[in-house]
Amino acid sequence: MSENWCVPALRGLLGDWVYYSALLKSQDISQRIKPSHEIREAKALEDFLQRTLKPRVSKIAEYLGRRDSRFFNSIIVGIFHGLPQWAEFDLDTVTRKLAIKESSELKDSLGLLIFAGDEKMFAIDGQHRVEGIKQAYNKNPERIGEDQYPVIFVAHLDTREGKVRTRRLFCDVNKNAVAVSEGDKVVIDEDDLSAIVTRRLYTTYPPFKKGSEIAVSERKKDLVIDDIERFTSLLAIYTVCKKLRRLYKKPRRTLENAPGNVLAFHQIVSKFFDFVIEHEPSLNRYFHRKDTTLRKERDNNRNLFFRPIGLEVLARLYAYLAGRGTLNMLQYALETLHFENPGGVLDGVLWNRGKIQASGKARKAAVELCLYLMHQMKPKEEIELTDTLREVRRDPDYSLPQKLPPPPA
Repeated sequence: MSENWCVPALRGLLGDWVYYSALLKSQDISQRIKPSHEIREAKALEDFLQRTLKPRVSKIAEYLGRRDSRFFNSIIVGIFHGLPQWAEFDLDTVTRKLAIKESSELKDSLGLLIFAGDEKMFAIDGQHRVEGIKQAYNKNPERIGEDQYPVIFVAHLDTREGKVRTRRLFCDVNKNAVAVSEGDKVVIDEDDLSAIVTRRLYTTYPPFKKGSEIAVSERKKDLVIDDIERFTSLLAIYTVCKKLRRLYKKPRRTLENAPGNVLAFHQIVSKFFDFVIEHEPSLNRYFHRKDTTLRKERDNNRNLFFRPIGLEVLARLYAYLAGRGTLNMLQYALETLHFENPGGVLDGVLWNRGKIQASGKARKAAVELCLYLMHQMKPKEEIELTDTLREVRRDPDYSLPQKLPPPPA
C-alpha cells in the first residue's frame, strides 16, 4: 500500500515513549499489520515479538464470529520504515463555544495521525488478537467489518539501539502486566460455565446460606471474617466445578453460558454437594446435624474435607464414579473408610503431622489410593500406584493396604 490514509488519535507521553491511541477497523488490521516474521527488518526481534500462534488464534476468531458483546483491550503496534505525520486539531471554535480555557494538554493531544501508506507495522503486544481478527474478517467481513479496535502506535527505529528499546518495551508490557487472578475471574467471568455455576451455588445452594458459608477471597485468612468462620472459598467451589465438568457435555452449537447449559450443570454440581453432605459423616455432622464446628474439624488439619484439597479429592472421585454409574461404591467408602487424621486413609499422602501436602503428585496419588480401595484399579495400575506412594510417602517399603470388603448386599 502506498496511498495516504489517516486515523483520529490521541497523542500521549509516558516515560520516554510518545504514543498515539487510535481506532482501526478490521480491514485495516488485516491488511496493514504484519506478523513480525514477514518483515525482514523485524527478524532480529522475532524471538521477542513472535509468539507461537497456537489454537488460541482460532478461539479469538470464533469469539469474534459468535459474540455480539465482544471487546478487546488495546493492541500495541510498532511502526518503522517511515513515521506518520501528526496534525493537531484547531480547537479554537470548540473552546470558545464551550467557554473553556484551552490547555496545552488539550491542544497537543487531539489530532490526526497521517500515514504515507508505505510504513511497516507489527504487533508488539497483541499478535494473537491481530491474527484472530484477520481470521474472523476473512471468514465473515460483513459481521466484523465495522468493528473498531483500540490500537496504540509507537515508533520503532530500525537501528541497534531502536531494537533494544522495542524489545525492552515488549518485555515491560508482558512482564509487568497484572493478569486477572483466578479468584477474580470466578467473580467476573460471564463465559466460563464453571465460574457462572460457582456464583449461582454461592447465592442459591441452601446449605451455603446465601453465601454466608463461602469466603469470596481465596486467601486462607479470609475464611474467618468478623470472627465468623467460612466453610470454604469461592475458588474452592470453582475447583470442584472444574473437576465435575467432565460429567456434562454441552450440546453442539451452544454457548457455554446458554441458560440451558447453566441450569443443567448447576444441577450436576448441586447433586454432588447433596451427595457428599448426605454420605460423608463429618460434612453431615456440620451441615445437617449441626453438632460440630469448623474450628473443631480444622484443628491440626485433621479433617481434609474441610479444606479445599479435600473437596477437590471428593469431586474427582465423584466425577470418576458417577461417570461409570457406581456412586454406590463411593457412598459405601465414605461411610466405611476412616479419613480423619492422624491415622486416616490419606495420612502420609495429603497430611503429615498436621500439615497439608498439596503437590500435584500427592493429589493424584490420593485420588488413586481411594479408587484402589474401592476396587477400581487394574493390577498394572496398582503396581504404578505403589511406586508413586513410596515416593510421596518417602517410604521405599510401603505396601498398599487392604481393599474395602465388598459392600453388604
